[in-house]
Amino acid sequence: MLFTLLLIIHVISVVLWIGGVAFVTMVMFPIIMRTAGSIEKAIMFQGVEHRFARLAKIYSITAGITGLFLLYRMGMSFLLTGRGIGIWVMIVAWTTYVLILFIFEPIIFKTLFSKDMDASRVFFRLQVFHWFLLILSLIAVGAGIWTGHGP
Repeated sequence: MLFTLLLIIHVISVVLWIGGVAFVTMVMFPIIMRTAGSIEKAIMFQGVEHRFARLAKIYSITAGITGLFLLYRMGMSFLLTGRGIGIWVMIVAWTTYVLILFIFEPIIFKTLFSKDMDASRVFFRLQVFHWFLLILSLIAVGAGIWTGHGP
């Protein structure tokens, strides 16, 4: 029963987290890129990203804690099997997000939003990076499903 509850919480947190990344990547960035002024782009992005970053931190912590408990229940030796590949991909994706959200985000924003910024170039780079994160996340989801429920 506990395993099932943890799995439900884990999957819901991952769905909300990756869904948010998909929304920012596929909806917000195209809108931002069509916005005319640099200041307007920065304000729009900061408003959305600031709100989502708080939620993403909650989702990532929840996914990490529940994922750790699920892995413990399955046995850590699971990581050494062929079916553990999906878990490794999830761990890489999760670690990437956590490092960005909790360590590198302030550094990135300070660098990107300097006085000498070229808004179009900055937001193009951010959009490409978000696509990378989204694709990594979807690969992790696919790998988890494949190794957990494979052919």
